[in-house]
Amino acid sequence: MSSVAASEAPVTTDPREVFLQRAAAVVGPENVVRPHAEEGYIDPYPLQAGRAKWPGVRPANTSEVQELVRLAAETGTPLWTFSCGKNLGYGGPEPRDHGMVALDLSRMNRILKVDARLGYAVVEPGVTFFDLFDHIREHGLDLWMSVPALGWGSVLGNMLDRGYGMTPMGDHVKNLCGLEVVLPDGDLLRTGMGAMEGTDLGPIFQGGFGPTLDGLFTQSNLGVVVSGGLWLMPAPQAFANGDIMVEREEDLPALIDVLTQLRREDIVQNNALCGNVVRAATMRGSRRDFWDGEGSIPDWRLDEMRREFGIGQWNAKFGLYGDPRLVRQRLEIVRERVTAAIPDARVDARVYEGEEGRRLEHERIAEADRTQMAGVPTLRPLSTVAWAADDGGHIDAAPIIPARGEEVYAFYREAKALYAEYGFDLYIGYHLYPRHMVHVTMIFFERGNEEMLARARELYSRLLDAARARGYAPYRSHVDYMDRIAAGFDFNDHAALRFQEKLKDAVDPLGIIAPGKQGVWPARLRDHSVKENSLDRIIG
Repeated sequence: MSSVAASEAPVTTDPREVFLQRAAAVVGPENVVRPHAEEGYIDPYPLQAGRAKWPGVRPANTSEVQELVRLAAETGTPLWTFSCGKNLGYGGPEPRDHGMVALDLSRMNRILKVDARLGYAVVEPGVTFFDLFDHIREHGLDLWMSVPALGWGSVLGNMLDRGYGMTPMGDHVKNLCGLEVVLPDGDLLRTGMGAMEGTDLGPIFQGGFGPTLDGLFTQSNLGVVVSGGLWLMPAPQAFANGDIMVEREEDLPALIDVLTQLRREDIVQNNALCGNVVRAATMRGSRRDFWDGEGSIPDWRLDEMRREFGIGQWNAKFGLYGDPRLVRQRLEIVRERVTAAIPDARVDARVYEGEEGRRLEHERIAEADRTQMAGVPTLRPLSTVAWAADDGGHIDAAPIIPARGEEVYAFYREAKALYAEYGFDLYIGYHLYPRHMVHVTMIFFERGNEEMLARARELYSRLLDAARARGYAPYRSHVDYMDRIAAGFDFNDHAALRFQEKLKDAVDPLGIIAPGKQGVWPARLRDHSVKENSLDRIIG
């Protein structure tokens, strides 16, 4: 159906209502979510009480996306795009302001191709990690994938927002290869080698001819990605799930240094995870199960909990993959290096092998080790959201820090003091890369508890300030803080942001696709006073 078909609905001056009435002819009335409807879109863990729900539309295919984008331009209705809306701790599916309509791509859930020989897949944005994992298993393919903490989100959406997983392919955006994108005028673009007709090189070679375009559509409001390629790894013959436990808090620098050096040498093959006692406790119950006092759980009680759990003050997980002989040799090197750096550290590992030299099947891995380290999607970490209260929520604070142990420890101490000042428990879940690390902390709160939410917002702002003072910044952001974080990228009078704004104005002069995403606004909303009038919430 044409997106410009005349509507018989009552006349209205609200551009959103005009858009929604006419969008029903494109996607069907059942796929139009009205303002304030029960199924409307909202941050599942809002940082302010009393948020309203947003309207949205749910296209089923690329041609419907094209029609909706053209209709949005015609009616002057900005669209806030998401894949599955599961970006928890960062705003979920919530748009930046009430003038927008959600463009929900979750119905576009086809796995377009999986090539087991070369190890890649092409998927639409609605394909979840569970979907792709089940497809690989049902077709008996000798492939493993990388999954993030929770498997219900979009494979493509996670890559585009620079999410990460825990196998050797865990730096997801680096395994992105070839996109199909609906531009703000409704035109359709393929990036890289896929820009040629009659080729299957799109998801095979990261590049093309001329400037590489894929990166322009990561954390971007320059178009709507409707499909993309990703690389997968061969199923290994052997897999080792390893644990390192360190008892003293002050041994963190040595642990960071040895693990990142092992990663740089490709002895440890994945990006190791390092957590503290609070993180371990969130997987075992809620706060009241361990502490009913005021303020942050004190160090003496955390030490008791550590002993009760049989874990360290710091607990790292790493993975080894491939030929059984290499896996065992790598494991011996890890043991030697870690115990040389931290003599009383404990290194444990379980090694699993495929039957009679074949590729390892997940069923041969003990259930306790059949986790994200083995590329198995799960929802188990979702229980952590109830740490502060049964009706709990959280916001993630995840600045990027150089992988130097002394710097990591210094910022950890500063963050710990801030958490204590505001009465929250410091959750640590560091992800260690060869040269940088993601300093993941979470602030858990009770939804609707305005006093606690106010403390959480202030703590988050203080953490941002502390990180920026050291030259650090988050790699992605909650929607409420996008402008603030973008403002910190201030070299040469914000030259990067000014260039992003030039691209936005050239490609999307009407500002239809996700205005304000990552702090990039179209010219008509760029003036601060205009932005404040447009947005009903700017925090910080």
